[in-house]
Amino acid sequence: MLSLTATEQEGGSAEGRRNLRFLKTSFVKDVKLIGHVQDALDLKFAEPDIKSLRDREEAAIKQAEAEAERIGVGVTVEAQFIFDALSKTLPCTWDRTTIVVMNDVCVNHPYLPENVIGGASAANERVRKVLEEVRKRLQSRPGSQ
Repeated sequence: MLSLTATEQEGGSAEGRRNLRFLKTSFVKDVKLIGHVQDALDLKFAEPDIKSLRDREEAAIKQAEAEAERIGVGVTVEAQFIFDALSKTLPCTWDRTTIVVMNDVCVNHPYLPENVIGGASAANERVRKVLEEVRKRLQSRPGSQ
């Protein structure tokens, strides 16, 4: 005896997405016809829109790459915390273990205000002040020191 899987479509949304519920036919006790539908599968949604799928995939890859660039390689948890905190208010990137802020100011290991170098004096001072606040928050965290 051949056992198939029955599917049931649940209401569509504005984007044309639908939920499918799969049932093992061995669990079905009774089937009752309640009406006829012109096109049960609504074929305009059965064939995927390849262009929109590729666009979604490309956007997801770009997002994942951007998130991966924000993770320092060979840095401590503390350094990553400092980077994340700085990047909430200022644009930051990693250059190996150096935090580069606003493409101009560098924060070198051990990531203290006196390790802030480069950039215009106003930008340098801004980074120092933000870094001091981040360091205060880091010191007040449970388990620090």
